[in-house]
Amino acid sequence: MLPYLITFSLSLISYRFTTKPLKKGLRILCLVLCILPPAILAGVRDPSLGHDWFGYGIDIWNLSIHSHTPGQVLSQYPAIESGYKLFNYAISFLSSDYHVFFFFHQLFLISIAVLVAYINRNHKLSEIILVFYFLYIYNTSMNIIRQSMALMLCMLAFTLWEKLWRKRSYICLGLAGLFHVSAIFAFFLYFLSTFKKFLQKHQIIILSIVSVVTYYTIKSYTLILTKLIDLKIFSGHYIGYADQIGDVSIHKTDIVFQLGIIALTFLLPSKSKNKAISSQIFYLALTAVALNMFGNLTDIAFRVAHYFILPIAILMPRISFSYKHNLYACLFFASLLAARLIYFAISSGAENTIPYTSAILGI
Repeated sequence: MLPYLITFSLSLISYRFTTKPLKKGLRILCLVLCILPPAILAGVRDPSLGHDWFGYGIDIWNLSIHSHTPGQVLSQYPAIESGYKLFNYAISFLSSDYHVFFFFHQLFLISIAVLVAYINRNHKLSEIILVFYFLYIYNTSMNIIRQSMALMLCMLAFTLWEKLWRKRSYICLGLAGLFHVSAIFAFFLYFLSTFKKFLQKHQIIILSIVSVVTYYTIKSYTLILTKLIDLKIFSGHYIGYADQIGDVSIHKTDIVFQLGIIALTFLLPSKSKNKAISSQIFYLALTAVALNMFGNLTDIAFRVAHYFILPIAILMPRISFSYKHNLYACLFFASLLAARLIYFAISSGAENTIPYTSAILGI
C-alpha cells in the first residue's frame, strides 16, 4: 500500500497549502502537485489491477483507437453509455496506449474531487473531501470505471446545488447520466437537501415510509427492473441483474460503515449539533443502509448506495457549530473510511487493487 499512501499524503499536503494565503503562482503549483501524483500513479498501473478493464474497458478502448468517426464508436456496444465511449474516443487521439487512458481517467476524477474541496474551502476541514476520495473512491474507480466518472460528477452536482448554482448542478447531473445510467438515482439527493428541515421534524413518519417502500420494492424487484427496461430508462443489458437473486450477498462491511456514520449523528453533543446537517447525514446513511439490504437481490443496489455516501463527505465539516466537534466528527469519519479500506485490502486486496503493481515502475 506504500505507493498509495505516499501519493495520497503528497496530494493532501499540497491541497492544504492551497487553502493558505499564497500568491497565485504558488497556489496553482500546489494545485498541480495535488492533482498530478494520483493521476500519474493510476496512469502507470498495470491493467491487471481492478476488474473492469479486462471486461468492457479494453473492448471500448480498442473500438475507439480503430474508429475514424464518433458515429462509429457510438454505434457499437449500445449497453455502454455514450459519454464514456466519447471520452475514450477523445483520449485515443493522443495515444493508442491504454496507460494514457488510465492517466486521463484518473485526472478527470481527481480534478473534480479537488474542485469540490476547493469550492468548500471556506468550511474548515474541507480536506476530508479528499480523504474520502482517496479512501473510498480511488481504488474502487479501477473497478467501476464508468460509474466512478458519474459518481464524481454527481458529487460536483450536489456541491453546486448547495451553493445555489442550480442550472450548473442540473447540467452536471445530466452529464453524469451519460457515463452511467445509475446516476438517475442521484436526483434523490436534491430531494433530501430541499426537504431536510421537513425530514428532521418527521423522522418517525419518514422511517416508517422508508421501511414499507423498502419491503415492497424488495418483493417486486424483478418486476420493477423489467418495467424500467421496458420504458428504456435502463438498457436491456441490465436484465441480467434480475437473475442475480440469491447469487450475490449483502455488503455487510458497508452496512457497518454506514451504521457508524448514523451512530456519529447521535454521539455529538446536542447543544452544538447542527441539527439540519446532522439529520441530512442521518438520512443519507440510512438510505445507503436500506439499499445495501438489497445486496442479496442485485449488485445494482450496492452501486446506487455510493451516490448517497458522496454528500456526507461534503457535509461532515458542518455537522456541528463547534470547530472542535467538527474536527472530532471528521476524524471519526476518516477512521471509518480507513477501517473499511483496510478490511477490504486484507480480505480481497481491495477488489484486486492492493498490492499496487506497475511494470513501468518495476514494482
